[in-house]
Amino acid sequence: MATTELDDLVESMTIRPSSEPSKLVWLDNIQEALTIFGFLANVLTFITLVKSAKRFSRLINVLLQHQSLVDACVCLTAAAVLLQDGMWMTGNTIFDYFVCHVWHSQAAYWGLVTLSTYNLVLIALERYLAICRPFTHTRCSEYSRKKLATYGILLYVVTLLVTHGCYIQMRVVNGGCTSEYAFDSKGIDIYFIGFVIFTYITTYFLPAFTMALLYSLVAHQLRKRSKDTKLGKSKTIDRATGQLTKTAVVVTIIFIVSVGYDLHYYLLGYNNVFEYKLNSPEQKVGVFLSNMNSVANPIVYAVLMPIYRKCVIETICPRSVRNKYLENEKSERTGSTTLRTSVTIQRTLSNE
Repeated sequence: MATTELDDLVESMTIRPSSEPSKLVWLDNIQEALTIFGFLANVLTFITLVKSAKRFSRLINVLLQHQSLVDACVCLTAAAVLLQDGMWMTGNTIFDYFVCHVWHSQAAYWGLVTLSTYNLVLIALERYLAICRPFTHTRCSEYSRKKLATYGILLYVVTLLVTHGCYIQMRVVNGGCTSEYAFDSKGIDIYFIGFVIFTYITTYFLPAFTMALLYSLVAHQLRKRSKDTKLGKSKTIDRATGQLTKTAVVVTIIFIVSVGYDLHYYLLGYNNVFEYKLNSPEQKVGVFLSNMNSVANPIVYAVLMPIYRKCVIETICPRSVRNKYLENEKSERTGSTTLRTSVTIQRTLSNE
């Protein structure tokens, strides 16, 4: 009798998967709304950068345009991943292989995230060259479109090679897509352990380390220049450069925080610490967080770059609204200049 009561108690305390629909539908709706917002914001950013190309140096403008375009694709793909219901298939044998190995394996999504990551590294490199190696930066800015396109294609090829293992994480079985390796082999488990470590290093650790190193060198150089009284004439240029660099640093920090969840989960899952399963609720949290890196970029631009805000207003607002905004900005700038002048005069008089 006592044994039966104990069994009943254990049975009542056992956690079972709920057969009811998820009660966190509101969280799913927030995720979907944010990804769609990120897509629209990045499209607006791309249009703004294209229309205002002359406001930025050629090299950074090309990189920012590419970043916004890739981030828009990341947001659109993430929205589709979050909205989809299960491992859907089309019924067409040939096309289903593509759907399973490219879409349900999330190879397309993580390929775009990796591409976005490497573009952030290139932006960090551009900032380093602009501030620490200006002559090299000038030479790079004079590259022809053909040469820039060649480097762009090379970037896509590297991304494809880095994410190659994602395409064989799923298998088509009896017309359905299952979370199994595409090939049966004795060494497949060892291969994937190596691939996961390789992915972690090449798509997270090395990019984060490289960006942190480059921006620390940039910060040191800017601090050094700010103390040099001989560079008084270049203070305005340094202020604009500092704003752009600060924006890039904040974007990098968001990348380290947001993308880290899934890559650590991926690393630990394939080393048998956790169970890592594609398209599971826990894994979709990683998709959402990694997507936040792409959603946040236009917001960071708007908060930290006055020139970007001005360009956005010129892109989307009627002429009357634009003129009113520019007049207010000019008056605020004049007021702050007058205030600084009066403070300087007061300090001079007090010293006398």
